[in-house]
Amino acid sequence: MADLETINYFLDKLTVDSLTLMEEYIDLKLSLEDSMNDGETNLAKSRYILGQNNVSKLQLPSEDSNDFSAGVVVNSEINPDLGFRHFDVEFVKESDEKSEVKNPLRWFGVLVPQSMHLAQKKYKEALNWVGMIANIQSKLEYNCLKMDQLKYMKYELTKTEKQLQE
Repeated sequence: MADLETINYFLDKLTVDSLTLMEEYIDLKLSLEDSMNDGETNLAKSRYILGQNNVSKLQLPSEDSNDFSAGVVVNSEINPDLGFRHFDVEFVKESDEKSEVKNPLRWFGVLVPQSMHLAQKKYKEALNWVGMIANIQSKLEYNCLKMDQLKYMKYELTKTEKQLQE
């Protein structure tokens, strides 16, 4: 069993790491919020430019629409060295006319305003932020688990030391 000083050292290190991760988590959440707000603003501009009937839910696929493939794939794997889950957001490229992946901007016609392209870019950026946030959450959960294990070890060690002293 490890000694009390070593356990306290690792608890301190995990606590500092957790605080750093929390700061990064908050920064990424703010970046996500900014990206989503910019996307919504650009989408509203597009709706204003094209008219409310040209940018509405009528252009979105419904149950009767043909099936299509997703444009984003999220890969998730457990890091064997570190023990926490890692998420990777990957955008599927639209390769040719026969490809299952279609650009959603085409749902709104051929000549879409630049603000709609900017909105799409901001939403894609937001998806990347979400993947990064998920990774940080996973690391935080892992740190909490390790801290709980160390606290239990510390409790058992102090309990054993008290019994030996009696």
